[in-house]
Amino acid sequence: MSHLTQGRPLRAALAAAAVGALALGLTACATGDAVGSGESGTADAVYRLPIADPGTEIDPLTVADYNAQIITGLVTEPLVSLDAAGELHPRLATEWIASDDGLTWTVTVRDGAQFNDGSPVTSADVVATFEALISEDSLSPGRSAFDGILDSVAASGDETVEFSLARPFSDFPLLLTGTNTGILPADYQPGSWLDEPVGAGQFLLEDYTVGEGATYVKNPDYWNADEILLDGVELKVYGDTQAQLLAFQAGEIDRIALTSDVAATVDEADYSVISSGYNKIDGIFLDVTTAPFDDASLREALAWAIDRQGLIEAVYEGNADIANDTTFFPDYDPQPAGLDQREQDLDRVAEVLDGRTLAFTVTTANQLFGEVLQQQLNAVPGFDVELEVLTSEQYYADGDSTPWLNAPVTVTNWAKRVPSQYVSLIYAADAAWNASHYANPQIEQLTAEFDATTDAAERQALADQIAGIQWTDLPVIVPAFSKSQSLQDPRVEGEFAGALDFYTGFDFSGISIEG
Repeated sequence: MSHLTQGRPLRAALAAAAVGALALGLTACATGDAVGSGESGTADAVYRLPIADPGTEIDPLTVADYNAQIITGLVTEPLVSLDAAGELHPRLATEWIASDDGLTWTVTVRDGAQFNDGSPVTSADVVATFEALISEDSLSPGRSAFDGILDSVAASGDETVEFSLARPFSDFPLLLTGTNTGILPADYQPGSWLDEPVGAGQFLLEDYTVGEGATYVKNPDYWNADEILLDGVELKVYGDTQAQLLAFQAGEIDRIALTSDVAATVDEADYSVISSGYNKIDGIFLDVTTAPFDDASLREALAWAIDRQGLIEAVYEGNADIANDTTFFPDYDPQPAGLDQREQDLDRVAEVLDGRTLAFTVTTANQLFGEVLQQQLNAVPGFDVELEVLTSEQYYADGDSTPWLNAPVTVTNWAKRVPSQYVSLIYAADAAWNASHYANPQIEQLTAEFDATTDAAERQALADQIAGIQWTDLPVIVPAFSKSQSLQDPRVEGEFAGALDFYTGFDFSGISIEG
């Protein structure tokens, strides 16, 4: 069955892709034969993962839902990926080199890599994929990572791609690990993926049924097929965490997130505990243009009032590291130096408040975080905190008055990014997602210099200054860096290179099933 059909090129068709309806009960076709001796989806060496029903159209270019990203990410392949330590690993790209002025990155496409219909992966496919992502009419969530950074993409022969930047960006290869960056054929038609699930990745989608799940078999023509030891992967849809927990206890799935409910129900000693690195921050955004947080001293009082370790224990089940109100994740190099680590200091809080009462409402879609934060602060003399918990649809509603960008105090989940991306998206004066309405030309200038240099000493000095402004001005309080941790059935052998997520390329290399 061919994946390549005549139609609109990727860039022209992407905007229309998100409009299509998801066909109920749709069964996708695989493009290769199952590997292993069992019947389809029943081979012994199958890794079984729980997911929630994506409830959205499933297309590699436009998926935003985590569960849908897994469905497509097992089939598609990125240019590069990250391991749990944050190091870059070659996938469809074998080399990436910056020009002397930092404005061009030349990427070499892996020789011999092919899509699961047998056609080779070429520079034209890479160009078409990224043009679709960054075009003005793109509806891809991946577009935001490249805004203001990537200007154009062009092929230079069949195996070389030149990424031309709007400004020097020394961390550009990290952006190639982002969501929606799996490479697709140049004439792929957006919206057609479930009909013919094309990709150059580790597995072939054998079957997908809405509300039930998906089964995959190993792709025998994958460029790194020798390292894929599984016969396949199975995704199973469960309605809630309790259903997943019962399935995990019954041995129906191989992994479950280590939450408080799970920890209280099962004996961790019976399973493997696996951690796959940092995955997000929950930022507390303060509107610096209106009272009370137009007063920098009151922002500081709030930051010193938070029991960060208490948040880590109550919200993250201990699976996070204390943060210090900067956007430099602990596995990023360089790390800022010279800042006092903030922790709860009630004497400082009392000194700043000087008998005043700090009253405000926290608005969020993260109920647990909001409740714990409210309880902590209301236990501190001088705080009177209300909580408004919204559904995700209400919190992120479209329109100029959307709560997550306009409520005076919000708590918003941000996936892991490089530090300077957070500046351009959160701290820059004209940033579309600047919920704090903050402006400081100095941090933007320092960040541009940071992005432009590859000199280690210069980067360290600039990181120190950028983090110092974030720590002092406090438009956003960053109390913790969340990590991903799960329990895994001991029948699974080997160590995952990183999280099962888009930036690690859903990498199953070296993973096997005992027996």
